[in-house]
Amino acid sequence: MLESLAFALAKTLITFMFEQYLENMQSVRLEGAPAWYAQQTQGHICDSGHAYGHLAVIDVAKNHARKEMENRLQRAMHIVAYEKYRDRTDPAERALIERFTQDENLPIFVESSLIYENIEYKEKSMTAYARICIPKERLERYQVERVGKLVKALTHSKRGRGFDELDSELKVRRAD
Repeated sequence: MLESLAFALAKTLITFMFEQYLENMQSVRLEGAPAWYAQQTQGHICDSGHAYGHLAVIDVAKNHARKEMENRLQRAMHIVAYEKYRDRTDPAERALIERFTQDENLPIFVESSLIYENIEYKEKSMTAYARICIPKERLERYQVERVGKLVKALTHSKRGRGFDELDSELKVRRAD
C-alpha cells in the first residue's frame, strides 16, 4: 500500500512540477537585464539570479540563482503534497508524505545537477546576471530514486515493527 502511494506521489509530483509549476512559469523581460534572464528553455528547469556591485558579485548572482532553484523545487513538493494528499489520515501515509516533502539532500542535488547556462556582467549598471538550469530528465530520475529510497526505508521500518510485535506476542504466549 505504501509503495503504491509513494510511486503515485512521485508521479504526481513530477507531472505537477513540470506541467503546472516549473515548465509553465512565466518568462519575464526585465529592462536592463540580458534577453535570456528569467526565460525558460525546452528540456530544462531554469532560474535566474542577479547581484549589484563589482565584478566579484558574479558568484553572488550564481548563488542567488541556485538558492532560487532550491526554493522553487521545495515549494513544488509542498504544493503537490498539500493539493493531492492533504486528506490522507493513515499515520504511515502521512509520515511518507512528510518525509517526501522534507528533502534534506535537495541542495546537494541542485549543486551537482545544475548547468550554468548564462553568466553576464554589465559594467555600466555594475550588475551580474546568472541563469542556471537542471535537465528535466535528471530531476525526474532524482525524484523517482528518492521515492524508492523512502519506500525501502518505510518497508524496513514496517517489517521491523512487525518482528517486534511477533516477538512480543511470542513472549506473551510463553508467559501464559
